[in-house]
Amino acid sequence: MTDRSIIAGASQEFSAFVSTAYDSPEFVKENPDAGIGILQAAFICGYTIALLLSGHFVHTMRWKPLVLGGLCVWWLGVLGSGNAKQYNSFYVLLFSRMATGCSEAAFQVVAPPLIQDRGGNMAGFWLSIYLTGLPLGLAFGYVYGSHMAGSDEWGWDWAYYFMCIASIPILAVMMFVRDETNGGILGRAGESVNVDNIDYGEDDGEGPIAQQPLLARSNEDEAQTLQGPEGENFTLVSEIKACLSSPVLVTLSLGWSAIIGVVASLGTFGGAFVLALQLYDDERDAAYSFGVAAALAGVIGTPLGGSLVDKIMERYTGSNTHEPMRGGEGIDDSLRYPIIASVVARINALVVTAMLFVVPTLVMKDATFFLSFLFIGWTLLFMTQTGVTLVALLSVDRSHRPNAMAFLMITSHLLGDVPLPIVLGLIKDQFAPSCRVRESGEFEDPEGCKAQQAGVRQTLAIAYAWILWSIIFLEITRRIARHKIWKTRTEEHNTLLLQEENGSEDNRAFQYYHSRFQPPQYDEKANDDVSPSFGTSALKG
Repeated sequence: MTDRSIIAGASQEFSAFVSTAYDSPEFVKENPDAGIGILQAAFICGYTIALLLSGHFVHTMRWKPLVLGGLCVWWLGVLGSGNAKQYNSFYVLLFSRMATGCSEAAFQVVAPPLIQDRGGNMAGFWLSIYLTGLPLGLAFGYVYGSHMAGSDEWGWDWAYYFMCIASIPILAVMMFVRDETNGGILGRAGESVNVDNIDYGEDDGEGPIAQQPLLARSNEDEAQTLQGPEGENFTLVSEIKACLSSPVLVTLSLGWSAIIGVVASLGTFGGAFVLALQLYDDERDAAYSFGVAAALAGVIGTPLGGSLVDKIMERYTGSNTHEPMRGGEGIDDSLRYPIIASVVARINALVVTAMLFVVPTLVMKDATFFLSFLFIGWTLLFMTQTGVTLVALLSVDRSHRPNAMAFLMITSHLLGDVPLPIVLGLIKDQFAPSCRVRESGEFEDPEGCKAQQAGVRQTLAIAYAWILWSIIFLEITRRIARHKIWKTRTEEHNTLLLQEENGSEDNRAFQYYHSRFQPPQYDEKANDDVSPSFGTSALKG
C-alpha cells in the first residue's frame, strides 16, 4: 500500500517530472494534474487485470504461490518506478506502476476469505486489522514520499529503491509459509463444512435460535446444501456470471466505488488542495498533516468497524455454543439476508454521518478545524470497510467468495479511483488554472492561485457530492436484502402450510417451528434488525 501514495505525497515533484519527461504526451505536459491521475489509474489497471486472474486461479491453484508470484512482480514494478527517474521516462513510470498492482490483487482475493475461515468468533476484528493496512500504508507512503522527494540527498526515486530493499526479507519469509488445509487451495469447488461440528442448540428454546434451521432437512440434503454443486467447473465466464447474478453484490459494489473514488481523489490531490487553499505554506507540512490524519482515522476507524460487525454477527449466530460459526463462513443460508440488511443499514448511517462532518470543510479557512473535521469524517468512512467486505462475502455462494472480492475491487476501481482522480484533476485545472504546478514544482501563478480558491473549493464540493451515489446504492442494497427476507418468509410459510396439510413425517420438527412461526408481514419501514431466523420472533435489543 505504501508505494501507492508516494506519488500523492510528492505531487508537486511528480507534476514537474511528468511535465518535463522526454516522452510525456502533450496532453500530460499541459495538464500535469491529469497526468498524476493517469499514473494512479495505471496502478489500478494492472490491479484489475491481476484481480481477474487471481480470482480465477484461486479455485485450482494453491494460494501461497499465487501471493508469492504477485509479490515478485510487485518488487520488479517498484524497482522500475525508481528507474523511471534515471531514464527520465513517463512511460517507464506508467507501466511500472501498472505492474505493482499484481501483489495487492492476490492479497485482496486471498486474505478476506482466509481470515473469514480461520478468524473464529472474532473474524470481523481480524479482518479489520488486515484492512487497517490500507489507510496505514497509504498514510505512511504519503509522508514517506513527501520526505524523500524533498530530500536534497536522495529524491523520490530512492523512495522506491528503499522499498525494494526493505521488502526482500518479506519475500524470504513468505517462501517458508506452509498451509496444507484443503491442499492449500482456498476456493476449490465442492468444499464442505463439517456439519457435525455445528451446534444447533437444544429444543428447549433457550439456545441461540439463529443456529437452528427453520425447516428440518435430511442429512443428505444438508450436506448437499453446504457442500455446493459437485464437480462445478470454474471458468471466467461462470465466475463473472455468479457475481452479476447477485444484485446485492452489484449494488454494494456501485456504492463502494463512489466512496473509494472520493477517498482516492483526496489522497491524490489532498496536499495540492490544502496548499492552494493557503492552509499550509509548505508541501511537506501539508503531507505530514494529511498523512497523520489519514493514518489515525484508519487505525481507529477500521478496528471499530470490525468490532461493530462482530457484535452484529454475535446477535445472529450466538456466542455460547461449543463451536461458534466463524465470521459468517458456516452460516445458515436463512441468515444471510437478515445479516446483510442489518450491516448495510449501519454502513449507510456511518456514511451519512461522515458527510455531516466533511461538508463543513468547504468553508473552513483554518487548517486545524479543516483537518479535524476531515479526520472525523475519514474515521467514520473507514469504519465501513469491514462491513462492506463481509456483505460481499455473504452475497454469493461460499466457493465464489474470492470472485466476490475480485468483483467488488474491480468495480470500485473502474468506477471509482480510476476515473475520478483524473476527472477531478481536470476540473481543478479548469476551475483554478493558476494553481497548476510548473516544472519547478511551484504553482503557475501563486498570487493568482490565491484569488482562485473558490475554484479549488468547488472541486472539493464536486468530490463530496459524489459520495451521495454511495448513499443511494447502499439503500438499494438494503431494500434488496429486505425483499429477499420477505420472499423467503413467504415461501417458507407456504411450505409449512403444505406440510401441515400433507402430514409431514417430520411432525416433531414441524410442530416446534409452527409454534413459533408468525405469517410474514412485509413492512419496508420496519427496523433493519430483522429476525435472526425466519421462523422465530424478532431479535430484541
